[in-house]
Amino acid sequence: MKKTYKKMLASTAAVAIVASAVVPAASAASFKDLNGHMYENEILALVDAGVINGYPDGTFLPNNSLTRSDVVKLLGKYLVSLGHEIPRDYKTKMRFTDLTPQSQDELLQYAALVRDVGVFQGSAGQLMHRDEMRRDQMATVLVRAFNVINDFDYVAHVKEQGFTSTVSDLNRTTVEHQTNIAVLDYYDMVKGASFNPKDMTKRGQFAYFLYHMLQIETKPVLTVKKVEVTAADKLSVTLSDDKTHTVTLPKPLVENEETEVKFTIDDVEYVAKVKYEVPDLKVTAVTNPNGGQIKIDFNQPVVLANVLNEADVNKIVKVAGIATPGKVDLLKGELSADKKSLTVTIKGVRPLTEGRYNVVVDGVKTEKGLTLIKYDEVPTFTADKVAPAIASVENAGATRVKVKFTEPVTNTTGTMQFTLSNGSIISNVTGTLERNATEVTYDFTKATVNGVALSPGTAVNITFGALVDIANNVAPANTVKTTATIGVRDGVAPTLLNIEQVGARKFKLVFSEEIRDLTRSDITVTQNSQTLGVINVEKDKKNPVEYIIETAQELNGYAIVANATGRYITDLSGEANTFYMYYTFVRDTTVPNYVSATVVKENNEEYLEILFDRNIMTANPSVAFNGWYSQANNQQGQLNVSAVPQKVLSNDKALRVKLRDLLGVGHDFVGAKYVGQLHLSGVISEYGHAVATIPQQIQFDRLGDSGSVTGRVIVERVESIPSNEGSRYQNIRVTYSHPVDFSSAANFTNYIVEGAQVVSALPTQGGLTNRQIDLRVTVNDTIQLDQFFTNLTINNVYAAGQNVLVDPYYNVSLVLRENIKPQVTGDVMVSVEDVNGQKVGKGITLTFSESVRTTASVPFSVKIGNAEIATGVTYSGDNKVLNILLSRDIQHGEEVTIELNSIVTITDASDNALNFSKTKFTFNRDSQRYTYGQQ
Repeated sequence: MKKTYKKMLASTAAVAIVASAVVPAASAASFKDLNGHMYENEILALVDAGVINGYPDGTFLPNNSLTRSDVVKLLGKYLVSLGHEIPRDYKTKMRFTDLTPQSQDELLQYAALVRDVGVFQGSAGQLMHRDEMRRDQMATVLVRAFNVINDFDYVAHVKEQGFTSTVSDLNRTTVEHQTNIAVLDYYDMVKGASFNPKDMTKRGQFAYFLYHMLQIETKPVLTVKKVEVTAADKLSVTLSDDKTHTVTLPKPLVENEETEVKFTIDDVEYVAKVKYEVPDLKVTAVTNPNGGQIKIDFNQPVVLANVLNEADVNKIVKVAGIATPGKVDLLKGELSADKKSLTVTIKGVRPLTEGRYNVVVDGVKTEKGLTLIKYDEVPTFTADKVAPAIASVENAGATRVKVKFTEPVTNTTGTMQFTLSNGSIISNVTGTLERNATEVTYDFTKATVNGVALSPGTAVNITFGALVDIANNVAPANTVKTTATIGVRDGVAPTLLNIEQVGARKFKLVFSEEIRDLTRSDITVTQNSQTLGVINVEKDKKNPVEYIIETAQELNGYAIVANATGRYITDLSGEANTFYMYYTFVRDTTVPNYVSATVVKENNEEYLEILFDRNIMTANPSVAFNGWYSQANNQQGQLNVSAVPQKVLSNDKALRVKLRDLLGVGHDFVGAKYVGQLHLSGVISEYGHAVATIPQQIQFDRLGDSGSVTGRVIVERVESIPSNEGSRYQNIRVTYSHPVDFSSAANFTNYIVEGAQVVSALPTQGGLTNRQIDLRVTVNDTIQLDQFFTNLTINNVYAAGQNVLVDPYYNVSLVLRENIKPQVTGDVMVSVEDVNGQKVGKGITLTFSESVRTTASVPFSVKIGNAEIATGVTYSGDNKVLNILLSRDIQHGEEVTIELNSIVTITDASDNALNFSKTKFTFNRDSQRYTYGQQ
C-alpha cells in the first residue's frame, strides 16, 4: 500500500537556497518556459519558497539535464541552511579522487559535506561531478539526504510496512537504487508503470521529486520495533527511530500469557502483544467447573500427557474434603491445548459439593525442566446446578463421530436414537457412553438404514436419552441433540508395507496407515501349501498401523500372507483394499540367554521380572532364590524359597513372579534388601530348546505392595543438543537423577520419539557418570518444517544396582531440525539490458526452495571461459532468491559456467546443505531463462 501525504511545505519558506550553478535572477511569475509544463506547480512552489531559482534571462529550462555537481551544491546548501557545517578540512582532505585543492572552492565545500554525512558516496572513489545525474542516482541521493535531514531511515520504514514496489523496470539498476526508488514509489511520487532509472535527470524532474520529498511528514509515523516486559506493569518500548521509552500499564499483566496491550507515547497510541514471563511454575487457580471436575490452572505450559490415567493423575493431584471430610478419588486428567490447564475428573458418584476442599498439586514440570512450586491450598468449590450438554462434535474418522460433553455424564436413561433428516432410523451404530465419561465415540462403519449402508456425506441426527451428571442434574430425554456428517473417502487406499517375524508363531504386519480393526477372519497365512490357523490379532497400542498376528502352528519357510476371500482392509476414511505379500519365515534355533532380573511394580504389587534375550515359553516352570536378607532394623536372615512364575503378556521375553509369593511368610519384609542366587527351571525357547539353568547372582530391594514406590529414579531433563554429523542425524540427551542400568538405558528400543526414528542410545562421552544417554535420531522425511516440536517416551529403563524401574517420561517437548535439503527451483535467470544498442547479461539470479544462508561473500563461481566474473551476491528479503553480481557484462554467444565454490557451504536454517549442480549454458541475448543443471 502506498502512502500519500498532503501537507504544505513545512519550514522551507524561510530558507532561501540557490539551486542553480548560475546567478539567480528570474522570479516565479516571469518564467516564460513553464506555462503548461507538467511540473509547473512544483517548480513554482519551490521558487516561491526560495528553495530554487531560474536563470537571468527569465527561463527555468526544466528540460535541461542536471550535473552531479549541480545536485551536490543544491543539497549541500540545503544542509547548511538546516545547521550542518562545512568541514574545516574540505580544502586539505579530498573526499573524492577526482577533486583537487585547485577544484572550484564551492564544489569542494559541499562535496566534503555531502560525503561526510553520507548523501554522496561516489563511484570507485570518484565524484564524477561533470557527469549528468541519472534518475536512479537522483533517487538515492534524495532519500539519503532526507534520512540525514529528518534523522529517519526511510528505506527501513518502507520495508517494515511490507510494501512491494510495482515499478516494472526496477531490475535495470542496482539493489540499493531499487530500494530508494521504492521509497519514492511508496510515497506515491512515481507516476506510470516504469521509472527509467538509467535516463538523465532533468531540472524539472528534480524539482518535482524534491518538492514531494518536502511534503513527507518530517517525522513519519513510527512503529514499534521492540517491546520488553520489565515488570508486571512496566514495558521498555523501542520505536522504529531506535529511541526507547518506559511505559507504565494501567493494570498488571497475567503471568506467562500473551496479552495484547495498548499504550501511548508522545500522544500516539500503539498496540503490541507481550508476555510477562515468570520463571517459577505456579498454580494460579483451582476451581470446579461442575460437580464432577476440578480445573487446575498453571502460569505456564506444563509437561504432562494429554490424557492422564487414574494412576498418573493421582500421583500429582490429591483432593480431600474439609466441610465434608474424606478423600476424593480421581479418575483421569485432561490437559488443555495450551498445556496451561489440567481438568481432573473425579471417580465415583459422589459430587463435589459447595464448600472448602484441600487440594495438593505437586510433581509437575515445564518443558524447560522447572519444577512446580508445590500447591497446598484450600479453595472453595461451588455447587453444580447445571445439567450436562454437548460441548462439541467432531469426526474422529470418516465413519466415526466423537461427541464431547460439558461435564462428566454419570448416567443415561431413556432411548437413544440415530436418524436421518427424514426420520429414518439408523441401525448398527456402535459406541458406549461409560460412567463419568466426558466424551463418547460412535462408529457408523456398519450402520445401515433399511439394510442399506450409509453413503459418504450423509447427515445424521443423534438424540440422547436423559443425561445425568454427577451432581444429579438432569438434561431431559430428547432435549440433547446434535448432528454430524459421515466423512468422505480420502482417495488413498491402505496397503500392506512390510512383514516382520517376531517369534516362532508371531509376526508383525505394518500398514501404510491406520485401518479399522483387523480380525482373525480377515487374514489367511499359507505356509508350504498349508493354511495356518490364526489364533490372535492384536493392534499395537503405541503404533496403530502395526498388528501382531499369532498362529497356531510354527512359522518356518516360504509363506503367503493375504486377506481372506471376500475380506478387505479399510482405512478410517472408508477406502478399502486387499493385501497379498510373500515372506520367508526362519526357525531360530538359538537358545535364549538370561539377561536380567529386576523388580517392577504393577497395580501396586511388586514382581520379580526375569528378562531373556529371545522369546521364551514355559514347561512346568519354577523360580528359586536362596541367599540373605537384611531388614531396615539391621536384622538379617537366610532364605531358600521358590515359586511358579508366569509369562508376561506384554513381553514374550519375560517371566514374572510376585515377590510376596516368592518370599513367602517369614521372609517378606518391606524395606529389606535381598542378595543371593536365582535358579530357573522349566524355561524353554519357542522351539522347545531348554534354557540354561546356570544360577544368577542378583540383589533387589523390597519396597512393598501398597502405596507408591519411593526413591525412584526420575528423568531430570531431556534436551536437543548440536550434532556434528550433518543433517542426517540429530541428538537428544537424556539426563537421569541417579545412575541407571546400562543394559536398559542404552537399549534404543526403550525410547520413542514421535516423528523420528531412534537409531542408537549411547552413554554421554565425558558426561555425568552413568546418568546421561545420548540418543541419535533421524527425522522422518515427511517432516518439512524448519523445526518441529515432538514428544519423547521412555520405558523399561532401570536404576543401577537397585533393580527399580525408572518412572516413565512422557510428552517431553523437544525442538528437532528438519532434514530436507534446500534445492534450486525453476530456471537460472539472467537479467538482460540494452547497452549501446546491444543486449547483454547484467546479473544471474537463483531461486531456492527455502531460505538459505552462508558466511561466504562470493559463494558461487561464474566463469566465461577461464575468467572469473562473480564479485558478490545479494539476497531477497526472505533469503530465497540470490542475485550474483558480475564484474562485467555477458556478451551474446559467450559460454557461462556456474558452480558452488569448493570451500563454500550454503545451508538452510536447520544446517541442511545445498547440493548445487554445476550449470553451463551459452548466453543468448533474446533469452533470460536457462535450465538449471544443464551441462
